[in-house]
Amino acid sequence: MASKTQELSKTVLYTTRTHFYYVLAYAVGLIIFDSWNLIPNDGMQQRWTAVGLLLLANVALWYLARNKTTSTQYFRVLTLVLIVADIMFAAYNVYLERGMASRSVILFAVPIVLSASTLSRRTIYASAFVSAAAYVMAITRYFTEHYGEGYKVELYGIAILYSSLFFVLAALLWTIVPKKRS
Repeated sequence: MASKTQELSKTVLYTTRTHFYYVLAYAVGLIIFDSWNLIPNDGMQQRWTAVGLLLLANVALWYLARNKTTSTQYFRVLTLVLIVADIMFAAYNVYLERGMASRSVILFAVPIVLSASTLSRRTIYASAFVSAAAYVMAITRYFTEHYGEGYKVELYGIAILYSSLFFVLAALLWTIVPKKRS
């Protein structure tokens, strides 16, 4: 195995192992919210389904990352799949938590930070762009399905604010990640 491939392999294994803690922290939060009846039963069912699917995807990616292969593309694809799964998880949580009133916007930081492990500026900015698109889609869908829970100007302002912050996070990450060596 080439050293670049070994490095990518270790990075993917580390990020999938870290995702086990991410899922655990989210599950503990759900247990606490459920013990105080803060979320209705159907909302809990939807959240447990989402966290179960994220866990399933993470286990599959962790298993595949343990594969001994010499392809760097293989490990890049695994990282991209995990980034997409994280974005979908974050967007679904934002939708479940009342769209623009959601506190789950912070979950979009996970895929953007994870994309920095690829050491690719395109991947970092692409994950910020896809995160912004998924966020806007989630809050707009909730807004149109539950019209009257907010103002359009508030929707647009929140969408612009958080989408811009995703790109600020991406830019900051790009400045602190070590640059590729030629």
